[in-house]
This record gives sequence, structure tokens and C-alpha cells, in this order.
Amino acid sequence: MKIDKNKLNTLLRSGLNPEIKTRKHLAAHLGLDPTSLTRWFANRDRLGNPRYPVVPDRHVTKILDLFGLSPQSLSLDEEEFRHHCFELSLQVKQGQNDVRQQNVALRQLSIEEYSTPNRKLFPLLLLIVLITSVIAWYFISGKSYLFEQSASSTFKSNVTKTKCWAGFSSSLGDFNQEDEADPCHYGKLFHQAMSQLKAENKKQSSVEFTAAQNYLLFLSKQLDKRRVNDKISLNLELGKSELRQLNYLSAQNHFDIALHILTSSTDPDPKILAEIVTLNAQIKAALK
Repeated sequence: MKIDKNKLNTLLRSGLNPEIKTRKHLAAHLGLDPTSLTRWFANRDRLGNPRYPVVPDRHVTKILDLFGLSPQSLSLDEEEFRHHCFELSLQVKQGQNDVRQQNVALRQLSIEEYSTPNRKLFPLLLLIVLITSVIAWYFISGKSYLFEQSASSTFKSNVTKTKCWAGFSSSLGDFNQEDEADPCHYGKLFHQAMSQLKAENKKQSSVEFTAAQNYLLFLSKQLDKRRVNDKISLNLELGKSELRQLNYLSAQNHFDIALHILTSSTDPDPKILAEIVTLNAQIKAALK
């Protein structure tokens, strides 16, 4: 059971040990010079003698311990080993230690575990309808000014709230600083992954693509969700702008577009839904 270059790269990209993402980090934990790791994968030693390019046996146990892997995992082929590491990384992120052994045995790659779970909305929506009815009556009574002061704070980045996942990002670049224009840096990571894939396809080389295909599809799915949320946010804010200028019909058109997109999504945000219902109620009151 050996650790070759591809399996070592998989370990570094897996996120199993957040403190070890590069060979330099690994060398520091092993107390070695980074150039030593480079020599591991040379086809010849310093004296010119042929050698098998793998991690020396004396370091294998320490590396397995650093990444929390068992020696049996090295018997997997390269693709199964990648899936195995990827799954363990997901389980560590989610704290599912109680089902870890069962999922490891299945070795199934499931990025869907990082998708936001659907919420049971029916009871909450009933409560929202009741609350919005009270608010609508409040507007009809001539208290609309107070609502305008509070409405803008209701929609505080609910649309763009995202549960971020950082596995495998090291191979595509590390982005540590916050970026409101690209939450979770999925846009940057997707661009980097696509650039790598296009480059490999142009070269028509046999070198395996460094970003897992499932991870690329995961990024694409998250960006699709963001684009839908951005459309909702755009129409909501455009509607508010028209409402401030007393252009009620134009404002209602934008709110209707946002409502249609929201209700068509698989996981509508009840807070945004409540805000749109309330804004439409304000328009109806003003048009009477």
C-alpha cells in the first residue's frame, strides 16, 4: 500500500486537514524541507539509481494520521480513493460522526449533502399570511411611513445567504477574504475549474483533470441558485424604487416578477415572501 503523487494531491485538496493544503504545509508538519517532498516523486535518487516515485514508507503512517485515514484506504484505486476522501471531508464538515463508518463503507460521493435542506413551510406560511393581513390593515389605516422605515431592513441579504463549502478549493486557489459580490467565492472557483478543464481538453493530454467533475457540477448548481436569487433581489429593489416615486403599477409589476420567481423555486424564503405580500398590500391600499 503506497501513496503516489496523485493520491497525495488528492489528500492535499480534500480538506480533511484544514491546516494542510499544500506540500509546504505537509513538509512543516513532518519536519522536512519542502524539496524533500519533491524528491519523493523523482524517478531516480540523488545517486542516479532508479526509484519508484512514491512516499517513503517511514512517512506513510504519519501522513495517514494527519489526514485521519486508515491504512486500508490506500488499497482503493485512484478514483475510489478520491471519492473516499471527498466523502470523509463532507462528513467532517457536517459533524456526522455517528454515520461515518456506514458512509465510508458505501464510498458514495454526495455533494448534495451540502445543499440547503428544504424547510417545512406550510405552518410558517399560515402564520405569515396572518401577520401580513394585520400589517395590510395597518397600512390602510394610514401608517405607511413607519413601514417604509422598517421594510428596507427586513430584506437584509436573505436572498444571498449561502451555506459555504470549502473542500477541494486549494487546487483552484484560496480566497480567504470576504467578497459580497461572490459569496463563498464559488464564481472564482468555477472560473478556475473551467479554465483548467478547457486547458486539458485543448492539450488532449492524458493528465487527469485536477478538479473533480462532481465538484464542478456542484459549483455550477450553486451559481444557478445565486442567479435566481439575484433576479428576485433585483426586481424587489426595483419595485421599491418605483414605489418611492409613487409609480404603483410599475412597482407592482416588479413585485409580481419577484413573487413568480420565488414561488417557482424549490426552497422559497418565507421572509422575502412576506415582504412582497406586504408591499403589494401597500400598493392596493394606495390605489383605492
